[in-house]
Amino acid sequence: MILTPKNWKSFQHYKDRAPAWIKLHKGLLTDFTFNRLPLASRALAPMLWLLASEYEEGKITASMEEMAFRLHISEDELKSSLSPLIDSGFFFASEKLAGCEQKPIPEKRREENIEKRREENIQTPAKAQACASDDFERFKAAFPKRDGANPWQPAEKKFNALVKTGVDPEEMIRAATELARQESARGNIGTKFIPQAITWLNQQRFQDYAVSSFDAQPAAIDWEPIVRTWTKTGYWSHQAGPDPESPACRCPRDIIEKVSAESMRQ
Repeated sequence: MILTPKNWKSFQHYKDRAPAWIKLHKGLLTDFTFNRLPLASRALAPMLWLLASEYEEGKITASMEEMAFRLHISEDELKSSLSPLIDSGFFFASEKLAGCEQKPIPEKRREENIEKRREENIQTPAKAQACASDDFERFKAAFPKRDGANPWQPAEKKFNALVKTGVDPEEMIRAATELARQESARGNIGTKFIPQAITWLNQQRFQDYAVSSFDAQPAAIDWEPIVRTWTKTGYWSHQAGPDPESPACRCPRDIIEKVSAESMRQ
């Protein structure tokens, strides 16, 4: 196979000898066809132009194995990078490039990928909204029924607002489930003693269920979510005892410092 660069005469001043350099035009930077080539093909082109300067009229007669050796790349890399250069007319080959499936420049595929990403970006907020809605529906199903009004629309807004501040929706769902269990044991389900969900969320009473019994089971307290909520919202569960601003606070200082540091990094 003979490989010849397009417009070879424009690359050099000398006709009768092989120069140690070639002429490279600045217009290459604005050549649309060249710049839409794969990066590997754009990197290979000047190396092949330099190699062509060693041959009469720029016609490279070396085998693929020889060219790969001179350019310090594998034959597969050479073939895959050379194919787009031939397809685009930057080099002319005397015969079909053997052992390499010559593919056209994937412009259509690129456009399809851009369109796909655009659609995914459009769908992302909708997917996030659907996920938030599912979380609230689970919360609503877990929350105990009461006697009287229980406006769910403002409760949903508050639920989503708390999630945006960093409150884990699973924490609120688990707390609602525990509330229902405790109130069922007391016989309060379906009575006026069950709070409205919006009131329960506004007062952030879900934090009360992150603590079992402080005095009876101090080792069972999961301090980190309590401190995390306190750093973000200022609310401290009354079942956890005095808050960190009090000298009587029972939360380990290393946990308070750790969570506070994490909050500052965010």
